[in-house]
Amino acid sequence: MLDSPLIGSWLTRISLSCFALSYAVALILEISRLFFQIRIRSVAIFAMMIAGLFTHSTYLWLKFQADFAGGTPLASWYDWCLVVSLALAVTYTVVALQKAQQSVGIFFLPIILCLILFALTIQDRAPFSARDAVSVWAVTHGVSLLAGTVAMAVAFAAGVMYLIQAGRLKRKIPPRAGFRLPSLEWLERCNRRSLFSATALIMIGLFSGILMNLGSPEAVANNIPWTDLVVVSSAILLIWLLTLSVFEMVYKPARQGRKIAYLTLASFVFLLMVLGLAILSQHAEQSAAVVVLKSGGGI
Repeated sequence: MLDSPLIGSWLTRISLSCFALSYAVALILEISRLFFQIRIRSVAIFAMMIAGLFTHSTYLWLKFQADFAGGTPLASWYDWCLVVSLALAVTYTVVALQKAQQSVGIFFLPIILCLILFALTIQDRAPFSARDAVSVWAVTHGVSLLAGTVAMAVAFAAGVMYLIQAGRLKRKIPPRAGFRLPSLEWLERCNRRSLFSATALIMIGLFSGILMNLGSPEAVANNIPWTDLVVVSSAILLIWLLTLSVFEMVYKPARQGRKIAYLTLASFVFLLMVLGLAILSQHAEQSAAVVVLKSGGGI
């Protein structure tokens, strides 16, 4: 069916604006819960998310097909941001199916849309590498950091919802019509699991990056300096997350969720700062040069 020229031509017209618009409409529908009730709203939100996921994944699939023909797929920050946003969109859709009458989309969808908007602003940046072959450590480094970012974003959304829900219950404020949140127990569990997952994945990403940076003797001159701001800040982020995870596990009062929720928000902001440094600095370009050398190419 996909081999049909008519369908193939239609698919190639899918652009970033197609799925961005679907997610934006889903967000508007989520916000509308605060003002009026519509019986089919949950169905409409789900339909918009399915449309967004289809066009989003199709767009990336077509792009990666083109990249395979002339380079390496998922080899730029533009691709990276779009894959993170797709993973978050899938996560939100699954949660929304379980919590159809709750306003979780107000917290997930803005993050997804911000990632897509940011991807658009860096679309013209040079890719990491122009080579088809990359080292296993480079792939591990990129994928684990990508998955860790997704987990950290989920922890952030759960943490924000937890603080709002806890504050409302503490002040004995009745729930606003159309604005329902998951229980504190569910949010705390989601926050904890996401935090632990993010810590483990970012740790894998950092150590695989270290192994990638050790390099072969002929590539030492092109390796990223250990004093590079991105390297140092990533190490600090990992130490922070490990400390936070241990604190959550051994300090029983922290299991109430409120302290960990605040610390999770801080961790997410810290992660954004590290990613911002990596994207806006020369870190990616330096990494690309190292990968090209290791794969046997030139610069």
